[in-house]
Amino acid sequence: MTGTVELPGSGPENAGGVLTRFLSAGMWAGITLASYRGLVPEAPVRAILLTGTMGSGKTAVAMEIGERLEAAGQPYALVDLDWLGWVQPAPASALTQRAVLAENLRLIWPTFREAGVRRLVLARYVEDRPQLDEFRAALQGVELFVVRLVASEEVIEQRLRARDAGAQLAEHLAETALFAARGEANALEDAVVENGERPLGEVAAEVLAAAGWS
Repeated sequence: MTGTVELPGSGPENAGGVLTRFLSAGMWAGITLASYRGLVPEAPVRAILLTGTMGSGKTAVAMEIGERLEAAGQPYALVDLDWLGWVQPAPASALTQRAVLAENLRLIWPTFREAGVRRLVLARYVEDRPQLDEFRAALQGVELFVVRLVASEEVIEQRLRARDAGAQLAEHLAETALFAARGEANALEDAVVENGERPLGEVAAEVLAAAGWS
């Protein structure tokens, strides 16, 4: 007679009991439930960086993504990187504004990680590839996916006029075309998503799909 012999209690319905007996028998070898769990790889920590010129809708899309992650029960964090670098260093300081931004990001990431965050959504216009490299270095162990949001000049001007005023409006209107052209030329992104007059939920869904987030 040939074939395999199934041990008592080894069926699928008894898998939990087998593991418990295995762990109990393995205590002498230093095998514990905690060490067993340690053998199971954790899900990768992933981040989306939304970039684009002023008025491209980075903050609005980030907030929409946050709402979707919360509804799905995903531990997440949203960070508007502009606030981490809103500083005028003292003349004697060795730190530049960019250095402060990168350092602040490096310092806050361990706190998010300790809180169990597995999905991180960042918003910031990225100036060049060295700055993108600074962000990657600050986020140790994080898979960073860059999405550049684009919209027509007319839509961007409407948004800026609705939110800004005075000298700030004039400055942003003067810079937005330059920043958009620079973003196009640098091509730092992994994906480009149009964020003109489409529903915000549709844009967020496309960003998540491009990044491979389920």
